[in-house]
Amino acid sequence: MVNRDELIHYVFYDIEIDGIRNKVAEICKDYGLERIQFSGFSGSLGRNRREELYLKLKRAMKDTPGRFLILPVCAKDMKNSIEYFKEKEDGGADIP
Repeated sequence: MVNRDELIHYVFYDIEIDGIRNKVAEICKDYGLERIQFSGFSGSLGRNRREELYLKLKRAMKDTPGRFLILPVCAKDMKNSIEYFKEKEDGGADIP
């Protein structure tokens, strides 16, 4: 059963320092988000979980230069989305 309070969220970040960038990625994974690009994740979150995620990511950033975006997307917009994905010829995906 789908929770009506949950929306698909995209999280994108641009962080130069490897350690902080890796920490942000681990936090996204801890929230059940799936990596869709090198610096991008997506998954379903409710409002409270989104706010928790924001606070954890902000703390992980400390005073490090960089940015992140948490973008909720409604079901109507998701229906209209277009995606292209091609796996590598060896069978592995192009994303880590």
